[in-house]
Order: sequence, then C-alpha cells, then structure tokens
Amino acid sequence: MSRLIARLSLHTRLQLALAAVLIAALVVGGTLSLDAGRRIGQQALQQMAAREAQILALTLTEPLILADLNSAEQLLRQAAQHGDFRQAWLDTDSHTLQVDGPTPTAARPAWFARLLDIAPVQAERDIRAGGRIYGRLRLEQTPEIVEDRLWRLLGRVALTALIASALLAGLMTWITRANLRGLRQILAASHGPVEAHLDVRIELGPSAPPELVATAEALNAARARLKDHVEALLTERERWKVTLDAIGDAVIVTDADGSVRFMNPVSERLTGWPEAEAQGKAVEAVMRLIDEDHRTALDNPVRLALRTESIQALSGQALLVSREGIEIPIQDSAAPIHNGEGGLCGAVLVVRDDSERRALLAELRRMAFHDPLTGLPNRRALEGRIERAVRQLQETPARQHVFCYIDLDQFKLVNDTCGHSAGDVLLVQIAEVMRALLPVAADRGDAPMLARLGGDEFGLLLFDTDLAAAAQLANRLIAAIQAHLFQVQGRSFRLGASVGLAPIAAGDSASQVLSRADSACYLAKRHGRNRIELWRAEDAALRLQSEEMEWVGRLEDYLQHQRLHLWRQRIVPVATPQGGGYYEVLLRYVDDDGSIQTPAGLLAAAERYGLAPSLDRWVLRRLLTYLRQHPEDEAVYAVNLSGQTLSDPLFAEVVREALTQAGIDPARIQFELTETAVVQDIAAAQRFIQAVHDLGCRFCLDDFGSGLSSFAYLKNLAADTLKIDGAFVRNLDSEPLDYVIVNAIAQIGRDLKLRTVAEFVENGAILARLAEIGVDYAQGYHLHRPEPFIAGST
Repeated sequence: MSRLIARLSLHTRLQLALAAVLIAALVVGGTLSLDAGRRIGQQALQQMAAREAQILALTLTEPLILADLNSAEQLLRQAAQHGDFRQAWLDTDSHTLQVDGPTPTAARPAWFARLLDIAPVQAERDIRAGGRIYGRLRLEQTPEIVEDRLWRLLGRVALTALIASALLAGLMTWITRANLRGLRQILAASHGPVEAHLDVRIELGPSAPPELVATAEALNAARARLKDHVEALLTERERWKVTLDAIGDAVIVTDADGSVRFMNPVSERLTGWPEAEAQGKAVEAVMRLIDEDHRTALDNPVRLALRTESIQALSGQALLVSREGIEIPIQDSAAPIHNGEGGLCGAVLVVRDDSERRALLAELRRMAFHDPLTGLPNRRALEGRIERAVRQLQETPARQHVFCYIDLDQFKLVNDTCGHSAGDVLLVQIAEVMRALLPVAADRGDAPMLARLGGDEFGLLLFDTDLAAAAQLANRLIAAIQAHLFQVQGRSFRLGASVGLAPIAAGDSASQVLSRADSACYLAKRHGRNRIELWRAEDAALRLQSEEMEWVGRLEDYLQHQRLHLWRQRIVPVATPQGGGYYEVLLRYVDDDGSIQTPAGLLAAAERYGLAPSLDRWVLRRLLTYLRQHPEDEAVYAVNLSGQTLSDPLFAEVVREALTQAGIDPARIQFELTETAVVQDIAAAQRFIQAVHDLGCRFCLDDFGSGLSSFAYLKNLAADTLKIDGAFVRNLDSEPLDYVIVNAIAQIGRDLKLRTVAEFVENGAILARLAEIGVDYAQGYHLHRPEPFIAGST
C-alpha cells in the first residue's frame, strides 16, 4: 500500500483525501439521519395511533350508549376504510368486533423500510361515558405512511447533502489546484536537460503562498549557483579534452573494473582501437603488453594501480601490440582515480611511444663507441676493451694480448692536395682494407678489434696472440696498405703505415698500453716509416725528449705566426649557475692542419726548457690589452702561472707596470698557482703572493687536495680562493669518498673565509652535490665550454 501511495502525486493524494472525507461525512450523516428518522418516525407513528384511537372512541360512544352495535360496526368499518390504521378491535360486554383496513400503498423502497425498521404501533382506549365503560377500542397503526414521509424528507436531505458535497469538492479542488500551481511550475522547470533550463527563473503568481515563493527563490538561487558550476565544469571538461587531444602521449581512462571509458586520439592511433569500439572493453583487450626481451605477456599497470591504489609503471623494455599486431616500444604509467569521498572510481593510463627515444639511444650508444666516418669502434670503445683484456690476464695469466698502434704515412699529403673530404674517403677505404685482413677469433678467444683513434691513427687489439704473430699480422697490414691503389677524386694514391706493438700485462691501464704502442709507432716513423717497432722502455724516454725539443721549436713559430690564442671558460656561482662574470684564461694553439689544440705538450716543454715565464708574460700582456680595448667587459679573469714564473723576482714588477699601463683594476686579475708549482719554492711563493696582494690582485691555489701537504700550505700562503682538484669532483655524484674529501675542503674554506671553486663539473648531478656541500663556484663543460676571445698576436 505504501508503495502505491508513494507513486501518487501530491494533487492526487489531496483529491483522494478529500474524497475520503466527503464519503465518510456522507456515510456518517446518512447513518445519523436514519437513526434520527427512525426515532422521529416511531414517535410520529405512536402519536398517530393515539390520535386515531381517541377520535374513533368519541365516534363510537353514542352508538354504544344506545346499544346500537350495528351502527357502531358501520362507523368502525367506515373509519377503517378512510383511516391510517391497519386493524381495529371493539370489545363490549357481549360482542367483539374486528375490522381490517385496506392494504396501504407505499412509495418508499422496501430497502428503505428495512433500514428504518419502524415497528407497527397499537393503541388502546376505553369508551367511557358518565363514569361507565361501554367498551374497549384497540387499533394497530402501520408505519407505511411515516416511512413514505421520511423517504421524501430524507431524499430531499440527501439531495441537498450531495449538492453541498459536490460544491464543496469543487471548491476544495479549485483551492488545491490554485495552491499547487506553484509546485507544478517548480516541477515543470525541473524537467528536461539541466543546461536548457538553468537560465529560466521560476516566477510564481501574486496569489502563490509565501512558502512556495520562498522555495522558488531558493531554487532560483540554487539554479544560478548550479549554472556557474556547470559552466565552469563544461569549460574545464573542454580544456581537459582539448589538452588530452593535443598532447603527444596516449591517455586511457578506465572505471574501477578496468573497463575503458575514454581514449584520446593518440591512444586510438597507438592501439588501433577507435574509442567507440573500445569503450566497455577490458583494458588488457585494448592494450596488449609484452616484454621485449622475453616475449612474455606483462601485467597491465592499470590492474596493478587498481589493486594497490598506487602509481604503477612498467619496468624493462615493454612493447605495445596494436590491434593490427604491430609492436611499438612504449613507456607507461598508471595512477588510481579517487572520488571526493576517497573511494576508488577508476584509473588513468599514460602511454608514450618510445620508438624514437630508443632508436636515438641506440644511435647514441653507437655514436659513443663508434667512429662516425669509418664505422669502426672509437677510442673510448677500444679503451674499454683493453681494460677487459687486462682483467682477463689477471684471471688467466697464461693468456697473451697485444696492442698495435697504426699511423698512416703521407696521409697529410692527401688532405693538403685534395682537401679533408677526400681524406675522409681515403680513411674509409683504408679501414676496409685493414678490416678484410683481420683473423676470425678462435672458439675460446675474443675477436680482434680494429678501432679509429683519431685523425689518421688506428688501433688494433689482438687477443690470445703473442708478439711474433702480432708482428706478422702487422706486416700484412702494412703490405696491404702499400699495395692498394686508392682512388680519390679521380686521383690515385699509395700510402704506407707505421705500426707500434706493445704487449699487455696484468695491472696495466688503457692509457699505459696506448702510450707504449704510440711510443713504438713514433720510433717506427723515425726509423724510416712503413715498418713495425716493438715497445721498449728506453725508447719511450728518447721519444719524450725528442718531442719536447720539437715543442720548443714550435713555440717560437707559434708566437711569430700568431698561432697562439687565448680562450676562456666561465666560472659560475653554484647558487645561481646562469650568472657570473668570472673566467679562467686558457691557452690554445693552431696546429699545422688548422685545428685548435690544447697545449699540454707545449707547456711541458716550455716548463722544462725555461720558456714558461716568457709565455706567462705574453698571456698577461694579451689579456690586459684586451681589457683596455673592451671596457664593457667587467669580468674577473684568472691567469695560470708556472712554478718558474713564481720564482722570477721581477715578475711582480712586470705585473704592476702592465696593470698601470692598461689602467685595469688589479682586483679583476687573479693568479692561479698549482700545488706542484708552490712546493718547488715555498719562500718564493710567499714573496710573490704578498707582492700580488700589495698590488690588489687576488691569488688562487689551484688543484687543491692533490698534494700531500695541501692543508699545511694554507698556514703559509695567503690565498683568496681554493680550487678543488678535479680528480675529486668528476665522480662526485657516484663516489662517496670523493664527497667526503670535497666536503672537508669546502668546510676548511668556510672556516678560513676562502672562496672555493670546483672544476670538472660535467653534469647536473655533480652541480647538485656541490650545492648541497656548499661550494661557492663551479667550472666545467656542463656549465660552459671554453670559447675563444683573444686571437693570436705578437
């Protein structure tokens, strides 16, 4: 019953209630009317019987006094015919007369008589005259006349009640409709799409009840707020959809069961599933994942995210198998979606096509370990293989490995006559000639490795080979190169090669092996070219001396022909890496082939043969001349000095005169001295530093930490800056011991109020560790690569 009532509208409920009240009123009124009619009818019937008996007794008195029974009977019968009683009895001393009246005709229905249930009434009266009783009259009054009268009376009452009820029902219906009109307006305004009705206000008539008016105003205010929220939601939804459609990643949204609910265009492209077809399907059916290495199925990260309610991502090399069976390398991650109450309602999966990145990484790996011109392994790859060979010897001392250093002869002639592009073509041809002669590795050995070291130099690493076999192969290589007629740009060339052989021993480093074979190759060239030489320790010393003598001659040539250039590298504050007007001055020279080279050999030769002070003065003069000619450059410049310059008692005066002539603020010049230079003559270093400070210049102790007495120098040298040795910095992000050392040096610098500079900062991780430690400045390729700023001049 309650469910049936719950389906009825408020208007219907009110109408039914009104109908029930009216019916109840009619039933109660009818019942009460019948009860009243019954009482009234019974009383009226008794009164009628009594009156009839009285009148009839008076009529019969005279005949009974005269003892005329016939006349009395006639009068009694006449009264019965015209009266309202059904039977009458006259009892005298000698006779009893009974008279029946006519059967009455009733207008009321029989059921009405049954409802009234009025009983017939008998009346008795003595016929008396002069104190004597002449007879007794009895008569029975029937209720038909009273029932008819009551039927007519109650009919008029019922008709009146029905008319009144109809009028009352109509009035109540009108009142109900008038009062519910506002509710119907509110209900009508709530039907249909929300977006279509939010702008329509609910307006009630002036006769609307105050409660409905207040309700309508509250609903209008709520609709206005809802409209703002809907517009904001639609704007956010459109922004969200445009964003997801525009991004380059695939986005798939699922419900809490892992069924697809949304896919952006990129995900449709990757999976091959249109969004309309994918909706409702399990995410595994739309996005099949396999492991690239093992070719096994992978759990979808959406399932993991839904199960753990945490962000999940695939590890390893994942492949997406599209609907067409195409395998696509991907990166993906899935995150659970929670509703406002914290319940899990779905997950979002973000997938990125990793094809380009993996191809790029593969290419980068190839480029990192291969020469882009010849396709051979490069120096880096070769050094790694040499280190592997050394480890093999440590594990198996009986094995033998040999390294061959191959330098082409007369190659410079090709570059000079035909250009570097022709030289590149020739290098590719030579690489093919040598590669064709390499032996195939034995079952237990490693394949020979031919690599390009740079320029016209190659390296050949031979595993499980003794010196005699290596020499035979080297001779075959030289013979093949000499015998081959190289064709370049329509011209023919025959070249030769010099080869240096060096055995590899357990405990060697890659640089040692390369240096030994290079020394042997150097001797092969000195002894006539197109030949091989075996490495010997005494030959290496001879080569070093010869090279240094050659550098001495080159230095004069470089100065005369303006082939010495000054470069600079920025030193930046660690706290603000983008800023900094602080540089270190670097020396570079132009080689015979026009390339820019670092002066490691040149500086060593200048130091050995006493030319370092002249070179330092040249650098200082060129720098001050540049600063005088470029007043807009207000940076501080650090100049490296050699140990010989430090011992020169006249150099401080040279600095003072040069600063005075240039008109440069001395505070903009900083001199850097290495620990190696300082330790040669600590007293001279103290005098020079004091003189530099008196002029207003700054002093930096370079490569701090590399010497055994680094901290002891701080007691005797008035340094302004400590430059931490790069050997402790280059692996700072991976070596805990380096971190401890750099942290200790930085703490010493803070305690002594000295600036600290870290060099060899090659990546962001190192820079972050330096910031964590509190080092003041940083220098390295990650921050700034050296750049030219002063061309060579005498």
